[in-house]
Amino acid sequence: MTKALYFGSFNPVHYGHVSIARYVAAMEEVDAVVIVPSPHNPFKDTSILADPQLRLEQVRRAFDGISPKISVSDIEYRLSEPLYTINTLHAIQDAEPDTELILLIGADNIASLERWYKGPQILREFEVWVYPRKGFDGAALCRECAARTDARRIRFLKGAPLLDISSTQIRNQLKNTQTP
Repeated sequence: MTKALYFGSFNPVHYGHVSIARYVAAMEEVDAVVIVPSPHNPFKDTSILADPQLRLEQVRRAFDGISPKISVSDIEYRLSEPLYTINTLHAIQDAEPDTELILLIGADNIASLERWYKGPQILREFEVWVYPRKGFDGAALCRECAARTDARRIRFLKGAPLLDISSTQIRNQLKNTQTP
């Protein structure tokens, strides 16, 4: 079995997240797409994160019934902090040793993955698929990362939808409409 793991704060979840998950779920080489919301992100200011349980419920509702291949995991809500992607990947791998795991990330993240906690180890141990993000040359970033690391495999999903939306944009728009 092959699972693509789509991590994120999903603060808030939006149609861009759903579109990417749908796109990957439609790929024949993927048996499942698992959405992995994180209650806390070491790179994000906790003051901007909505309540973790609320975000988890919103993610569950957003992905409910979209595809039989798409599910939501609350694994990071059950792991000890700090929450690092490598630890979650290993926990999933330990629970499902016969499953091939793929880390699904945006082009904005491949640009910084080597600086993540044990980022080089993630690149060595797991296949990484990268979807396009506005403002990033995802294909070039994937080539550069593959050339300077001993990455297992980095694949740029050039046909994936490129949507001009982000959770940051949504939060900023909400803040601007609520400010008198």
